[in-house]
Amino acid sequence: MISILGDSRLDFGLGPCAESRTFAETGTIGCVPSRDNTKLVRTLLAMLRKKDEMKQKLDWLPLVWTIIWKSLLFFLLWGILSALLIIPFTDQLKQFEKVYPLQAQLYLDVIGALAVLIAAWIMARFIDRRPFSTLGFAPNYMVRDSLLGMSIGTAWLGFSVFALWIMGWVSLRPSFAISWSILVWVAVTLIFNTLTQEVLVRSYIYQTIQSQTNFIWAIIVSAVLFVAFHAGVYDGAWLPAVNVFTAGVLFGVAYHLTGNLWLPIAIHFTWNFLLGPVLGLTVSGQNQLNSGWQVFIIQGPAWLTWASPEKVETKLS
Repeated sequence: MISILGDSRLDFGLGPCAESRTFAETGTIGCVPSRDNTKLVRTLLAMLRKKDEMKQKLDWLPLVWTIIWKSLLFFLLWGILSALLIIPFTDQLKQFEKVYPLQAQLYLDVIGALAVLIAAWIMARFIDRRPFSTLGFAPNYMVRDSLLGMSIGTAWLGFSVFALWIMGWVSLRPSFAISWSILVWVAVTLIFNTLTQEVLVRSYIYQTIQSQTNFIWAIIVSAVLFVAFHAGVYDGAWLPAVNVFTAGVLFGVAYHLTGNLWLPIAIHFTWNFLLGPVLGLTVSGQNQLNSGWQVFIIQGPAWLTWASPEKVETKLS
């Protein structure tokens, strides 16, 4: 109970005052609290601090939940759209692939890219209420970033091959034949394949994580997703997974610096195109992007060249 006494003291119901003083003596209205009162006040303040700390600890839950449900919905939309455009034509695709394997792969990659773009557009337009261009497709600096990305991708691969050559693990084949028509088909296929991967991990998902946390978490999580999407090709080796994670971080940094997907797409595409179709080596441990020839002979430790001993001459990544 609060009461105003004649001697200008305030009683807040916290117990008796240890010493009463008037306003003229202290310049304040009240009394000097007893030790019991001081202890009680400190206890109350400690409880309030703990409540605030608990609230701060729980503040991340809504953020994580937002990331999870938006990401799951995005992946669900992508899966449904892909299934609608592939499953009804499975038998025809199998027959078509026997005669035209490159064209069949192109169809699958085009469908994958189309499905992921539609899924991202639905999420941006109807969930986040923002335009499609904000997903990383603003036309600003498209040509500049694409050319820069191709330069970075070429230099990156060149450095990797040069390092293996210095160590004596790579040598040029004496002769090989290149089919330019195959190169064109595979290049177009790779454009859609790369587009699908980058939109999956470094467009809507990346932006959702960044909006709820920060760009560092967005880069790390998107790189982990990038590793997960390639999980089936590591053959139990740890170095390829580290390499893919590093590449994912590089692509994430490229996206963060430009705010668009043109730079990471160009770097990613150039690496895959030169490594697989042009040089005839494996891309992420897979050979389906090869064009049927091999420019280099690769020999070296299996853990470094991403190959089993019996296949060490045909893999580099």
